[in-house]
Amino acid sequence: MDTARTERKLSSGLTFLLSRIVSRLPPPVPESMAGRVRWEQLASILRLTPVMMTANIVNALLVCLAGFAGPHRTILFLWTAVVVCYALLGLYGWLAARRKKSGKNTVSARGARRVALQAGLLGCLWGVLPIFVLDDHSVYMNMLVVALIAGMIGTGSFALLTLPMAALAYTTPLVVGSLYVLLTSQQPILLALAGLLIFCYLVVGLSCLSHAKVFVDRLVAGDELERQKQVVSLLLSDFEEGSSDWLWEVDATGALTYVSERMAEAAGVPRDALIGRVVGGLDARMAEAPEGLASTLAGLLADQKAFRDVVVSVTVGGEIHWWALTAKPIHDMAGAFAGFRGVGADVTQARRDQERITRLAHYDVLTGLPNRLSFLQALGGAWDGKGRTSGCAVLCLDLDHFKGVNDSLGHPIGDALLVEAARRLRACVGEAGIVTRLGGDEFAVVVRDDLEPGSLGGLAQAIVDALSLPYALNDHHVSIGASVGIAVAPADAGDADTLLKNADLALYRAKGDGRGAYRFFEATMDVWAQERRALEIDLRSALRNDELKLFFQPLIGAKGHEITGFEALLRWQHPRRGLVGPDDFIECAEQWGLICRIGEWVLKEACRQAAAWPAPLKVAVNLSPNQFAAGDLVDQVRTALRESGLEPSRLELEITEGLLLRDTAGTLDQLRALKDLGVRIAMDDFGTGYSSLAYLWRFPFDKIKIDRTFVAEMSGNPAIADILRTITLLGRTLNLEVTAEGVETAEQASILEDMRCDHFQGYLFGRPMPIADIPGYLLENTVQRLRRAPAAEATVANEAAAG
Repeated sequence: MDTARTERKLSSGLTFLLSRIVSRLPPPVPESMAGRVRWEQLASILRLTPVMMTANIVNALLVCLAGFAGPHRTILFLWTAVVVCYALLGLYGWLAARRKKSGKNTVSARGARRVALQAGLLGCLWGVLPIFVLDDHSVYMNMLVVALIAGMIGTGSFALLTLPMAALAYTTPLVVGSLYVLLTSQQPILLALAGLLIFCYLVVGLSCLSHAKVFVDRLVAGDELERQKQVVSLLLSDFEEGSSDWLWEVDATGALTYVSERMAEAAGVPRDALIGRVVGGLDARMAEAPEGLASTLAGLLADQKAFRDVVVSVTVGGEIHWWALTAKPIHDMAGAFAGFRGVGADVTQARRDQERITRLAHYDVLTGLPNRLSFLQALGGAWDGKGRTSGCAVLCLDLDHFKGVNDSLGHPIGDALLVEAARRLRACVGEAGIVTRLGGDEFAVVVRDDLEPGSLGGLAQAIVDALSLPYALNDHHVSIGASVGIAVAPADAGDADTLLKNADLALYRAKGDGRGAYRFFEATMDVWAQERRALEIDLRSALRNDELKLFFQPLIGAKGHEITGFEALLRWQHPRRGLVGPDDFIECAEQWGLICRIGEWVLKEACRQAAAWPAPLKVAVNLSPNQFAAGDLVDQVRTALRESGLEPSRLELEITEGLLLRDTAGTLDQLRALKDLGVRIAMDDFGTGYSSLAYLWRFPFDKIKIDRTFVAEMSGNPAIADILRTITLLGRTLNLEVTAEGVETAEQASILEDMRCDHFQGYLFGRPMPIADIPGYLLENTVQRLRRAPAAEATVANEAAAG
C-alpha cells in the first residue's frame, strides 16, 4: 500500500517537473527570423567570451597551484595546460570574429550546434577534474574543487544563458563528473553535497531555459514591433503622398515637433522654419469647433482632450486660408501629457465652395437679391422665441405686364428687365429695408424701423414710380408698371406667415383696382380671400354636380342676315350665387389648374349639342392656352367629334393671339394637326394683343374676329373705322372670313356691311341663350328672312328700273 502511494507521488512529481520544464522551453521561432535569433543569441555569448575564457584560465591556474604538492601534480599540470590552451583558443576565435565584422546578421543551426559542442568540450575538461582530484585526502583541496565546480556551473550557465543547448552542454559534464565522485565516495557529507548539486543543476537549467525563453520572446516581439513600425511608416508615407491631408505633432507647450512636407506647403514656409514654432505663432484663429470644445486654439490644446474637424483660419501669403485639424493627446511612459499628434487638411476651397453654395441657397442667381429663404429668415427674425415682435412691415410687389414683355420679346429681354428692376428697387429702398426676390416677377421688402403709414406709403409710391419708368434693354424700349401690397405687424398679423399672406392680399387688391398703385391690408381683404377659397372649392365640384351650362350666341351672315352658327359661351349655375358669368371664374380656373378639365367638358358638350342642329350651322368653341400646353388637345377634339358624330367642318375653334407667343413651334404643330382633322380655326380678338401678320401667313386661319372695342368706337372715331376697313380688306386679301363682335345697333351693322364684313355677332341679333331657346330663335329668324325677301326683291327691281 505504502509503495503504491509512494510511486503515485513520485509519478505526479515527475509530471509536474516535466510540465514546468516544457513551459520554460523557448517558443518556436518563425523560420524567417530563426537565423537572426541564433545570431542574437551568439552575439550575447560573444560579448561575455573574454570574461569567461579569462575566468577559465585563472581558475585552472588556481587549481594547479593548490594541488601542485599533491599526488596528482602531473595529471593536474597536464589538465591545466589543456584548459589554458583551449581558453586561449577561444580568445583567439573571439578576436578573429571581432576583426571580421561581417555584415551578416544570421547564423545557421549548424553554427549554433558548433558553439554548443565547443561549450560541451570545455565542460568535459572541467568535468574530469573531480574524478582525479576529489579522492585526494586533502580536505582543503576537496572543498576548493567542489566550490570551484559549483561556481563554474553558475557562471558558465549565466554566460551561455541565451543559448540553452550550449549552457546545458557546458554544465552537464561538470555535474556528471562531480556526481560520479560524490556518489562513489561513501561519505555522508559528500552524498549530501551530491543532492545539493543535483538541485542546483536543476535550478540553473530551469533558469537558463526560462531566461532563454524571455530572450527569444523579446527578440520576436522587437522584430514584430519593428515590422509594424515599417508598415506604419510606409502607410504614413503613402498617406502623405496620396492624400491631401498632412501629419503634425506638438509637444506639451504647443510647439511643433513634427511637420510633414504637405503642411509646410500649405503654410507657405519651409519645413525647418515650422519646427519648434508654437501653433499660436502661426496666426491661427478658431473658425469652427464642435460644441463643448474651447473657443480658442490655445484653450483647445490646454484642455488636453481629443478633438476632431476643428477649423482654424490662417494667413498664407496675405490671404485667409482655412485648415481642419484633428488630433489626439499623446502621453509618455510615465503617463504624463506629452502633446498632440494628428492630421490636418487645407479646406479653403471646400469652404469657399460651401460659401458659394450657401449664397446660392440664400440669394437669387439672376438679380443678386436675397431669395425667398432669406426673406423668410429676415421676416422670422422680427419675432422672438415667445412670439412677440417690436414691429415689422412687408411690402409685396410684382411687375405689371411683365408676362407680355417676356412672351413677346423673349426670355433674355425678360431677364434683363428683372435685373434692371431689381437694381432700381434696391436703389429706391436703400437702407430702409431688405429687398428680396420671391420668384418670377414677384419681389418683397422687409422694413423693420420706420413703420408709420405715411413713410410706408411714400416708399411704396416711390417704388411704383421708379419701376414704371421706361426701360432701354438691348435696343428695345419697354414700359411696365408695379403694384404693391403692404401689411404691418403686429397690427395686421401676429406671426410671419399671416403677415406675408395679408401683404399678398393687399397686392391682389392693388392689382384688382387697376394696377400701378399700392394698398394697405384691410380686414375685409381676408373676407375676400376666403370667398375666393370658397369659390375654388365650389368650382372644383361644379363639374361633378352638373352646374356648368352652355349658352349660345348666334353668328349672323352680313348679306342675308341668315344664321350661320352659334358661339358656345360658358355659364355657371351656382346653387347660391345664381348664374355666374365666365369673367368671374375663368381666370381663377386657370390659376387653380381647372381650365383644362372645364375646356374638355365644353368641347364635348358643344359638339354634342351642335350635332342636333341643322347641317349648315356651325358651333364655335373658345380654347384656353393652357389646353394647348397640356399637349392632349388634338386627342380631345378627335374624341369629341367621334362621340358626338358632328362633322369636323361644322366645328370652329377660336384662339387668341397671345397663344402663339408662348411656344410658336409647338402651338403651330397642334394647330396643323387640328386642321388635318377638318375643323376650322379662327383668331379671336384680332387687333387687341400682339398682332403679327407673320402668324396669318405662317398658319392658314379660316377666320379673324374683330374685338368688340373697335366696333363700339368706330361710329365717332374715323381712325377706328379706317382700322376696321383695313382689317376687312386684309381678310379678303388673305381669303379669310371676318366676323365683327359686339354689334349692338343697326348703324354699326350698316357700316360693317359697307366694309364687306362677313359675319356679325352681338346683342342686335341675339343675346346668349340656353340650348332650349335655339329652336324658337331659328324659327323666328326664318320668318324675318321671309318677310325681308319681298322688300329686297322690290328694292332690286326699283334699282334696275332706275338704271
